[in-house]
Amino acid sequence: MRTVRTLSAVAVLLIGAVAPAFAGAEAKTEAKNLKLLDKVAFTGGTELAASGRHVYAAELNGATNRNEDPEKGGIHIFDVAGAAPREVGFFACPGNDNDVEVVKPGLIAMGHHTAVCNQPEAGEAAAGLVLIDVRTPRKPKIVGSLNLPAGMQAHTIKPYPGTNYIYVNPGGLPSNGRMQTHIVDVSNPAKPEIAATYTPAGSSTGCHDFSFFLSKSKKLGFCAGLGGFGIWDVSDPLKPTVISTIRNPQIEFNHFAVPSSDGKLLAIDDEAFAFHTCKGTNSPTGRAWIYDISDPKSPKLQSSIAPPRGGSATGVGHPAAAAGGWVPSWCLSHGLDWQPGTHNLAITWFTGGVSVYNFDDATAPKETAYFMAEDSATYSALWHGGRLYTNDMFRGLDAFSVKK
Repeated sequence: MRTVRTLSAVAVLLIGAVAPAFAGAEAKTEAKNLKLLDKVAFTGGTELAASGRHVYAAELNGATNRNEDPEKGGIHIFDVAGAAPREVGFFACPGNDNDVEVVKPGLIAMGHHTAVCNQPEAGEAAAGLVLIDVRTPRKPKIVGSLNLPAGMQAHTIKPYPGTNYIYVNPGGLPSNGRMQTHIVDVSNPAKPEIAATYTPAGSSTGCHDFSFFLSKSKKLGFCAGLGGFGIWDVSDPLKPTVISTIRNPQIEFNHFAVPSSDGKLLAIDDEAFAFHTCKGTNSPTGRAWIYDISDPKSPKLQSSIAPPRGGSATGVGHPAAAAGGWVPSWCLSHGLDWQPGTHNLAITWFTGGVSVYNFDDATAPKETAYFMAEDSATYSALWHGGRLYTNDMFRGLDAFSVKK
């Protein structure tokens, strides 16, 4: 659920130099069937991950100079076992995107374009990943790190479940790290090593983000990038192969492709960073798209959803405009997360907040819940422990209970 580098750079300008006009005032909200349990305020919220009683919320550094404020940027650690999330630790590491994932209980990984806590040496890229011991949440510590070879890019990371491998993805643009996905072995967290590289056949861009679906009969990976999305056979984690590639000309940028927990449906969000509109249910871009992947060799389109609210009713958005001020029409799909065991999908829309849609009939989706605050730039969503969490570039962490 990660934003392309073009938008990331603008987002840094947004949160580092421009605050919403209503900053400091109580933000107005609209909600249906989502009850806000608590809000933990910080700026620069990006990705979310969770394990057991803890939720990990990434924060990118909003300062112009990433060395300017050593306390800005990193990973917030929340104990969510109680009635409301309680911050119990913070891993400080200013950097760009700070993509967080759980490797195993007590060990998380942070992927980055640049990171103050993981400086490159000769022959290395600034991009890479950091492995963090969080067994004592109040004192997280680096146990290992890796920088990719010079010229490579680490835009997002995704652990392969049940293994010691992490897929490190270049960003999904032709200019991103020669389009190579690096497969990193973290069996020794102190010495992570690149075990393999893969440039997907049939792709002109590589992967922006990645997800997995694993069952007894299927071991699939999903690679989204500019121009299309690919479904991979990942039966051999080190030697994936592309089994199908779908190019939907109506999608401007395939940002993230995420399967439902039963592997029947695939959601793809269009991060229409070059041009998008905010026209209620009529926007042709910035939509979320749903495919039936019962046969992964032949995905079948079922439906799509436009941003249902947010931004200006008639405005046209382009993130480059954000450098000059708050953009009221900045609304497009970005974060996706299926509720385990259901066909309920949480979608974040930046200024449009978060929605929950039911896809029991995938051809006729129904919005069952939503929350939108006027100070929102809602980046990611995560189901965990029966609650829904969002990470927001202006609001920080929001925790919701969901009306059944």
